Amino acid sequence: MIDHEKIMYDCIKLAAKGIGTVSPNPLVGCIIVKGNKKIGQGYHQKFGEAHAEVNAINDAKKRIKSLKGAGLFVNLEPCSHTGKTPPCVDLIIEEGIGVVYIGTKDTNPLVNGKGIQKLKKAGIKVFSGILGDHCKEINKTFFFANKHKRPYITLKFAQSIDGFIALNNFKSKWLTSINTRKIAHNIRAFNDAILIGSNTLKTDNPILDCRLSNNKNNPDIIILSGKSPINYKARLFSVQNRSVYIYSIKTNKDNLVRENVKIKFIKSVNGMINLRIILRDLYKEGINSILVEGGSYTLSQFFKQELFEEIYVMIAPKIFGKGISSFSDFHINSINSMNDLILHDFFSSGNDIIINYKKYR
Repeated sequence: MIDHEKIMYDCIKLAAKGIGTVSPNPLVGCIIVKGNKKIGQGYHQKFGEAHAEVNAINDAKKRIKSLKGAGLFVNLEPCSHTGKTPPCVDLIIEEGIGVVYIGTKDTNPLVNGKGIQKLKKAGIKVFSGILGDHCKEINKTFFFANKHKRPYITLKFAQSIDGFIALNNFKSKWLTSINTRKIAHNIRAFNDAILIGSNTLKTDNPILDCRLSNNKNNPDIIILSGKSPINYKARLFSVQNRSVYIYSIKTNKDNLVRENVKIKFIKSVNGMINLRIILRDLYKEGINSILVEGGSYTLSQFFKQELFEEIYVMIAPKIFGKGISSFSDFHINSINSMNDLILHDFFSSGNDIIINYKKYR
């Protein structure tokens, strides 16, 4: 007997191989079975290239000539429209696949049940909702961005037990252990871009890559800049194959042309940048998810404007006594006006503790 959930879980693991290369498309893995045996598998490897179903079918046909009556497992509803590639449902129908098992429906308006409808109309049996929550989770940023027309935002910061992210002199490097930093790099790899403020660029000079991660994807960089000039000799500009977006409130335009650097000029009102405008612009650039690693001011701006979906807090076994708070530029006047967060996960990393909260909706 086929274990449908086990095969769907394997589809999810295949899909994860596309992290860092397929966005703004979703992560998709596909497995084909016949006679209770796996005969082919594939995943969406790169944006603009063949989808998972095509790769799985091509892989299966290396072993067997006819796929008539075979079963196809896929974590996301097959597309039914022509984009950069032809519709996957047409190929599935053409190959004579007998049954299709789907993890979750694609909420993209171009698909959104149309793929399932077309398969059924062709006489193919369709079963959906297999490990549905897991399948939604791996593509949560894709679903969110499609719905809200802005990227999914995750705030991440490391702090001491008493709630400080840095000393008063702004020194904070290596607050957590090497193992915790590896986990942080894995979180980076799941995102399309990392966002910091110009103060973090100046004081930390971070490289913001994923060198400690199993996934060597290096997300794009977003810098929110005040009136101080950007140091283009900073380490993060040395990383190849990624774009840097600079949103600046400077009035004097920087006309220097730099490879993979896009400079955009924005207005601030009472010192506060309208992040919604920036996020809508980044969505148009094809960015579905952003990890905010900025300092206190930048974190506070996202909190004030309620533009975040989840938070990772990495607590190191250190006590500062005095220092810079995670959200020193944010305050409330009443305990009843506090932002409610839901505890999603927590675990230890050596002597550190990692807590994952999600926004209450």
